[in-house]
This record gives sequence, C-alpha cells and structure tokens, in this order.
Amino acid sequence: MRHIIAWSGGKDSTCTAIKMHELLEEGILDIPRSDIEVVIAEVMYCNKRGISAESRIHLEFVEKARRVFEEEFGFRTVVLISDRDFLSCFNHVMEKAVKHPENIGKRYGFPLNGMCVIQRDCKLRPMKQYLEQVRGDYVQYLGICADETYRLKAMHKKPYTRSLLEEYGITEKMTVDICKKYDLYSPTYEYSSRNGCFFCCNSKLYENAQFKQEQPGVWEEFVNLEKEENLAHSRWNVFKETLAERDRRVDEILLNA
Repeated sequence: MRHIIAWSGGKDSTCTAIKMHELLEEGILDIPRSDIEVVIAEVMYCNKRGISAESRIHLEFVEKARRVFEEEFGFRTVVLISDRDFLSCFNHVMEKAVKHPENIGKRYGFPLNGMCVIQRDCKLRPMKQYLEQVRGDYVQYLGICADETYRLKAMHKKPYTRSLLEEYGITEKMTVDICKKYDLYSPTYEYSSRNGCFFCCNSKLYENAQFKQEQPGVWEEFVNLEKEENLAHSRWNVFKETLAERDRRVDEILLNA
C-alpha cells in the first residue's frame, strides 16, 4: 500500500510528515519507509518562463525540507506541476457562463474569492491525476489539525484519507513547536500567517512586498493585468483594494524596510 502525504510546505502538512517519522521511529507504525511519499503540487505563475507562484524564500525552504524528508526520514518526495498556470487560467476564453452569459467570449481574468480556479486547476487537478495513476491501494494523509472541525468533517467523507494530527490530538498551535523542533518551520511565517500564491487575492501585504523585492519585473507585469480589457473578472480583489492601490502600499513597506 502507498502512503501519500499531501504536503504544501505549511506547518500542518509539515507536522504530518514529522509525526509519521516519529511514529515509525517509535515502532508504533509498521510501514516500509519506501512506501511513503511526500507529494507537493507547486503552482506556477508562468510555466514557459519557469516562474513559480511562491516566493524564493519559500522555495528554498521547500528544497531544505525535501532533503530532510529524503535523507533523514527516508521518504520519497514528488513535485507535481500542472500543465495549467496562472496566466493560462487568466487568459482562458470562456465558452460557458450559465449565470452570466454576457461573459461568454471574454477572458476569465482574476480568480474569484472563494471560487479559486487556480486551486482547482493548478493544485487539486495534478494531485487528482497523480492519485488516479497510483497502482494498488493507497492512503492520503492530510494536514488537518485536531481542532479544525469543519475541515475534518469534509475529510471523513473520503474513505481513503486520514489525518495523523487528528488521530494524535495535535492542534494548530502545537504544530508550530513540533516544526521548530525539527527546524522545519517555514521562514515565510515571519511575515505572514500563511504561505501561498503571491497573486492570491487573500495574500498579505508583506507577502507581496517580499515577492516584489525578489522579482520586481514579474510583480509589475502582474499589477498591470488589472488594466487589461475584455475580462470576465477584472478586479484582483472585488472586496478590497485594487492592485494599483496595493502596489503603492507595497512600495511604502519596501521604502521603510
């Protein structure tokens, strides 16, 4: 049986891999380490140019963690990259729009709050395709903490998924100390409570500042997308500021850094 840890690089999924290692060390689990895989779906801003949706500081952490998983834990690591990226989703010409037929023929534009096509097409899709080609039985381990009741309810509807964090009573607060113990706490938590795509409408100001500092040309290109025409979803964040407004705030952060 294959044992697949869905890993995002965040503290909860990292803690899941650590807990798996500890249970093996203690002899509580009897699983060949060669049957354990840590699988991450990396979201890309542009596949052709090799531009990731993640900051370089997070990508460096990912490589560090992969070395630990492989060399110290004995797990196999796999990086999945979808054939779709942010720009292909943004420029996708809509052929169907049941609720808004006026959008047919327009490019999709920015992902919607709570209905992220990037999550669906660039993250969940490659993971689903990977699981479909796995031969034989498998169990997928998700980084859902014991105190995340709503997410656990959804997970329990899928018979092939487990949460070691739930099973061993590990809460969100506890994952921080566990990750720090193994020096596997992402440095992105120093300036944000989350790590994710720089172009997400829920991204934090300091995340954007970090990315602009690393790749100013890509950030400028992204900001200018809000000036594009013929978009079904023309606003980066329909509830808050425009990208131009966010960019000005980012510059203030960098100026005072």
